Amino acid sequence: MSFLSIARLSETLDVSENHKRIARSSNSHKNNFGRVHRSAKRRESFRFNKALDGDDLNGDTEASDSSNLKTNYSVGSADQINDAGFTFQSQSPEPEDKNDSSFNFAGTISEGETSSKTNVTNEPNLSNNTFGSMSDVSDGKNQSGFENFSQTLNSGSSSSLNQSSLGNLSSSSGSLLSALPKGSMNLNGLFFGFLPDDGSSGGTRQTMAQLNAAIRGKSAVYGWYSQAKSGVPFDGSQLLDVIDDVKASNSVFQPAVMPIGGWQGLTAQDNSQAIAIANVMKTFTDRGIPVWLRFAHEVNYYQTDGTYQGTAADFKAGWAAVSSAIKQIAPDVKMWWTPNVDSAENYKAYEPDDMSTVDLVGIDYYPKRLTGNDFLSTMKDFHDRYAVDGRKFAIGETGLGWPGTIEEKYNWLQEICAAKASLPEFVSAAWFNFDKEYDYKIAGESTLNQKFTSFLAARPI
Repeated sequence: MSFLSIARLSETLDVSENHKRIARSSNSHKNNFGRVHRSAKRRESFRFNKALDGDDLNGDTEASDSSNLKTNYSVGSADQINDAGFTFQSQSPEPEDKNDSSFNFAGTISEGETSSKTNVTNEPNLSNNTFGSMSDVSDGKNQSGFENFSQTLNSGSSSSLNQSSLGNLSSSSGSLLSALPKGSMNLNGLFFGFLPDDGSSGGTRQTMAQLNAAIRGKSAVYGWYSQAKSGVPFDGSQLLDVIDDVKASNSVFQPAVMPIGGWQGLTAQDNSQAIAIANVMKTFTDRGIPVWLRFAHEVNYYQTDGTYQGTAADFKAGWAAVSSAIKQIAPDVKMWWTPNVDSAENYKAYEPDDMSTVDLVGIDYYPKRLTGNDFLSTMKDFHDRYAVDGRKFAIGETGLGWPGTIEEKYNWLQEICAAKASLPEFVSAAWFNFDKEYDYKIAGESTLNQKFTSFLAARPI
């Protein structure tokens, strides 16, 4: 597989230097790879106005000469698998408008997270969605209209997960993969998508419909955030606000449910909150929406900054309660364990007691600098240890851990895609497309859309 060289990418992409450059402080954590990582941007802002530090991941990694990456441009029609292996399925047999290295689009985009904090721009809603209160999590924005990309989602049917049977876990991985929509962005088997900006932190709110229209592509996965507050029955309002957009996008839904303020109702003695979470997930699967649930994502970080309470033992009890409730109430939901980047010892301390309850694993990662091999060197050991027995590996969210240039963002995306060859269970990745502490976006604004699609179209298998 060959990839764009940095020089060629810089030549091809008309880079805008007008992005925000906001410095952030961060806390360091030494990991066993001999690198220092800082927990990336504390993205999830909360309705109760809890102040979160903006910590980013810092990766001092081995140098790799990215100038060795090859360039090969050849843009196919929208209905073809392009040189990158990314498929863009349109409703018309006519090829998309394009020049010699890019598609042309209008529109803007961002990605989504948690609570309401900023003014929400009134953008056209291409899927006629109605969004409720932004009290906890919100959803995306954009301002371009484009035809819908119709797909038949083969969500498959997954049997209940037998917590003592790895055989059932292995069989469930088939339905997990079949849920990834045909015709969505895909690089040689690596599906790609976004967390749309919810507009809560200074960016413009988007829907996935708007994002897809802007890039004339289809996001394979749709990330979103919500908080389950201890002592308050979880009603899923933040997630249900976007259910119509999720359904219309035909993406795999990847909700991050954050246990805030304690673990009440998430224990063996009291599983009421776990049942409430499972019932909300069932609302999505009852509508034919595949769900990969990131319960208590980045728990190993959030228990250090006070966002989550308790210890690793509390998390493990909470995971057991939620996975049991999911098995009984919403068995089609896949349980996804996604710690923050850290050491092997730290991962071990936080791994669920019964790994047969885990369908997917992954690490949330925002590198502090790029060396060309940081993604693979950071993920390889975790992947090889945990993506076994039919369990898949996926990145719940990523971006740059500093206000980098658009070229640096694409170089990081390029590095992620390159790692697929060495991570056989790696199935998908989602980009944190927010304008928050600084501008994380790679798509969604008129100055970014053409660059993004050019990047995808020019990546050969």
